[in-house]
Amino acid sequence: MNPARVEAPRPARAPATMGRGVRAAGGASLAFDVAARCGGGVRIWFAAIAAACLACEPWRCDFHVRDACVEFETDPPDLAEAERRVSALLDRELPFWGLSNLDGWRIQFRNDAEYACYLAAHNDGCTDYLEKTLSVRVPPDADGCFEASELLHELGHYKLGDPMHSNSRWKDVDAQFAPMVWDRPDAAPSCVERYHGIEHGMWPVRIDHF
Repeated sequence: MNPARVEAPRPARAPATMGRGVRAAGGASLAFDVAARCGGGVRIWFAAIAAACLACEPWRCDFHVRDACVEFETDPPDLAEAERRVSALLDRELPFWGLSNLDGWRIQFRNDAEYACYLAAHNDGCTDYLEKTLSVRVPPDADGCFEASELLHELGHYKLGDPMHSNSRWKDVDAQFAPMVWDRPDAAPSCVERYHGIEHGMWPVRIDHF
């Protein structure tokens, strides 16, 4: 862990509802809202998540960009360069969804698929309203190109909610891989070397499905 990391408490969570076209920004209250509409076993499961969240460790921020705590599970070799790259990535990805900042949320770049995301224990990305975290897995074969993670997808959930991917904007996500990751003058050399020529198939979205 980089000694320059800042230990930051999780920000206070405001109640919110989740639905198509509405960005959910709630915390434990969201879990209880969902649980109230589900069966007994699911209610217990969501309640356990909400209770466990109160004991979660503080965030470990490597730096802050666009009002977001940015945390790498494994520190990149050059933290200043990583900050520049994350800033450049958000300069491209936030406007795609009509966003300008992340209101104190966390972006977490992790190494593997294991992340408790509601009913899924393994995933490539999670918009975690309990933790106010966009947690994305860096592909294991990315060779240092963390930009290839599915952050653009999770930003869509941050903006829209829309767990069923019903909004027409989802159809445009996969085509953004090349211009967001490697096909631009300031792209990281590791991204160009690893992904040059790949334009589709990295960020597919199943429309009207979870």
